[in-house]
Amino acid sequence: NLFSSKKFVRDLYEADKKALIDKYNEVGFRDAFIEVDSVTPVKDKDNLVDVYIKINEGKKYYFRDISWVGNTLYSIDDLNRLLRIKKGDVYNSKLLNDRLIMDEDAVSNLYQDNGYLFSNIDPVEVNIDGDSIDFEMRIYEGRQAVINHIGITGNTRLYDHVVRREMRTKPGQLYSKSDIMRTMREIAQMGHFDPEKIVPDIRPNPENGTVDIEYQLETKSSDQVELSLGYGATGLTGSVGLKFTNFAIQNIFKPKTYKIVPQGEGQTLSLKATTNGQYYTSVSAQFVDPWCGGKRPNQLSLSVFYSMQSGISSR
Repeated sequence: NLFSSKKFVRDLYEADKKALIDKYNEVGFRDAFIEVDSVTPVKDKDNLVDVYIKINEGKKYYFRDISWVGNTLYSIDDLNRLLRIKKGDVYNSKLLNDRLIMDEDAVSNLYQDNGYLFSNIDPVEVNIDGDSIDFEMRIYEGRQAVINHIGITGNTRLYDHVVRREMRTKPGQLYSKSDIMRTMREIAQMGHFDPEKIVPDIRPNPENGTVDIEYQLETKSSDQVELSLGYGATGLTGSVGLKFTNFAIQNIFKPKTYKIVPQGEGQTLSLKATTNGQYYTSVSAQFVDPWCGGKRPNQLSLSVFYSMQSGISSR
């Protein structure tokens, strides 16, 4: 379908025009714009249109002087080092935005990772001389924000304390964007939630300098069932395996927590049996608690097995 015609969609066309100008802005053409564009039906072909776009590129611009105002916490040298845009570099509006706000090591994150949730950086063009642009980075640092409340929604699989112990954000701590990102990764690695649906809802309160954070989750099942059959010298061999990733040994005597097995603590119980009926039988079980004791991530692993071969048993 590489050379086939595509369906014309007006909304997508308008979005593409904007993306086209954005691309020009990324390579220095700050003033680029579409002079004329048209969409015309092809004569005698009702299902085809011709698209015509005329672009005025304008001149190519370059960064010149970059100054900082309002910064009291970090030096100009530190901010320039982090910005990584130098005098003479080709003007790139997207790169400027990324280095100030979007990138993982953006300038704003220097403030955000140290509690300054209410900080703001506003890049202002203060002078255009020929093909060169001078910028003034106007910084509002504000006050540090303290985490007030941590909430969880959408967790229908685990006890909340099992999720909370994976979090790097705690009430009473200074706000940190990096801690939020790390918390999202830690929760995703648990395997009980859809990684793409983990969303932190950040609710700042500038009046009292606090912030509430609510992690929105969507539960997914990670239990596994394994069935296999094989044929060898001793005949047909079969095996069955079950893996429960949300086991709760503490709830063995709590029937209401059972969904085949007691659940809720995020422990792992693996059961496997293999046999060919006459010559060989093997049964094994493994229990893993990633937070033995519940206070630190100390992993406890226990396993038992039983096997019998040609009438001789072993444990």
